[in-house]
Amino acid sequence: MGGGVLLYVKSFLAPIECRRNKSIMNMYGVALETFIRVCYRSFNLAVVGDDNESKLRQVLQEESNKHILLISDFKYPDFDWLCHSVKASASPGLWEFLKVVENCFLTQHVLTPTHDDSILDLVLTNEPDLISDVSVINSLGSSDHNMVAFSAQMCYDHFANKRTTRDYAQGDYDGMNGFLLTAGMNYLEVTLLNAGPHSGTC
Repeated sequence: MGGGVLLYVKSFLAPIECRRNKSIMNMYGVALETFIRVCYRSFNLAVVGDDNESKLRQVLQEESNKHILLISDFKYPDFDWLCHSVKASASPGLWEFLKVVENCFLTQHVLTPTHDDSILDLVLTNEPDLISDVSVINSLGSSDHNMVAFSAQMCYDHFANKRTTRDYAQGDYDGMNGFLLTAGMNYLEVTLLNAGPHSGTC
């Protein structure tokens, strides 16, 4: 049936969730200074329809006018990203995909196989220097794909919250109740008298 995607983002980056229409493909992301997108292209035509590849290319074209980092299992095993060669068995959809990647000036950063001898899991950006230290490491759990690790050069604004907040959960309520019981009503009356009347004009 296929899989899906999951994206974790540190909360201090204040990400904004962005979703594409699920009829196109499973694509989710967050908006920072750079749009980070993760997507899974399914072969289940009953879910995504037989025009899935053309919609994928449309998404790439629409997203390429932003600062974008796109991570995906595109399922194109017939292209060698290291040698930039296409196998004879390549589908027409692959050729169209490569044309969009070239026209949108996208850089693909993974150059080591992630599934058997194929590079299926891609990291695409429209800024070549955005990604560095790319490595393909062991698979996670029972997955038949290897994991891809990399560093991304990104900027963000970190706002320190300097507001003082009282932690009432740590209050000594037993002590306060005991004090009030010991002091009695006389203490409260004296306290209110010393505070004086509130004066003012309307």
